[in-house]
Amino acid sequence: MSADRHGADAVTAETVLRPGEVRDTYSNDDGMVVLVEAAAGHRVVRLSPLGSAVLEAVGAGTTLGALEVELRSRLGEPPAGNLSELVLSATLALVDEDLIVAGQGHKDDNSGVIQP
Repeated sequence: MSADRHGADAVTAETVLRPGEVRDTYSNDDGMVVLVEAAAGHRVVRLSPLGSAVLEAVGAGTTLGALEVELRSRLGEPPAGNLSELVLSATLALVDEDLIVAGQGHKDDNSGVIQP
């Protein structure tokens, strides 16, 4: 994994999020399957409906704060839990899978440093 998660403290509402090296996707009612560029070829990652919504809402780029607002308008408040915590958790998981890049570094920056 090229992204090094320094914990939730490293990702703030102002953190820029952009798509990672997603090569292809397949979606259905159960979620999404994503083909991701990897150093040794490609790998497949299965996303839940929330993970799919996060990836789609990131679009060409956004901030974590704007992502939360967008997901609140798309999905509403969750029946249990805190939307902010759920969005942060899903975002960090997608960063760990290299589906989202968090920070302001250049797209080809593989330093692993998340810059808020």
